[in-house]
Amino acid sequence: MHRSSIEMRNRVSYVAQRHYDVRRGRCDWETVSHALQEPLLACLSSFDAIHSHIHPRRISGDTEWSLDDIAALKQFTESHFRTQMTSDDWVLAGRYMNITHSDCIAKMWTLNTFQMTPQLYSQISEFRQAGLLWPTICSKATACSPDILRFAYSTTSKDKVQKLRRPKAQFRISKHQHWTEDEDKHLTDLLSQFDNGRDIDWNYISKTIGHSKNACRYRRILLMRSQKSREVSQSSSPDMSSRSDSPLVYAASKRLRA
Repeated sequence: MHRSSIEMRNRVSYVAQRHYDVRRGRCDWETVSHALQEPLLACLSSFDAIHSHIHPRRISGDTEWSLDDIAALKQFTESHFRTQMTSDDWVLAGRYMNITHSDCIAKMWTLNTFQMTPQLYSQISEFRQAGLLWPTICSKATACSPDILRFAYSTTSKDKVQKLRRPKAQFRISKHQHWTEDEDKHLTDLLSQFDNGRDIDWNYISKTIGHSKNACRYRRILLMRSQKSREVSQSSSPDMSSRSDSPLVYAASKRLRA
């Protein structure tokens, strides 16, 4: 090892020891980087974890993390590793968190695979208003660990939930557009030009009729449903001319009896 590398290692270890936060159980590496005027990743790479008096925390898979730790790990990985992380990158993440890198990998995998849906957000809000504790909420709402559930809930804004609640853009406006009978007939005539409804040129139809492509698509669906309903209704209703109690049959039978 070069002398400069040894000096860097010693400087990093000394400053890291000074800025170790006992309450959080990890160093303030941003302050260490600023004090040494060295890049953060360079400080982590030079840190001698083996001979340091700072011992990494061992957090098993079923142990809850603090929300501060989850936020710090998420922010660190997203800020410094925008692409897929290597094993060496995870070692640096472990040093940053003062947690074994395998535990960091497991926690980030759980966080990234968890999805906060509008329904789940609403359900959690109701449970919180009812005074339920997070372990109980977690057992009722999802199988996810309480720390991940709390973090996802705390970092999900109401605006984001409202955006998730919005229906798909397709047909969102076209459902409420007014169509006249002439437009329906025009649309039907244009659609008849395409065999079996395949390869329909919706751009051409939209420009010809004056409605958006989504509006034309949705109107076609409504017309097809209406046509199908009429066909079913006609096939299920009995023919009046074949019924013995129809007015014509009744009048004829009355004349014969007379």
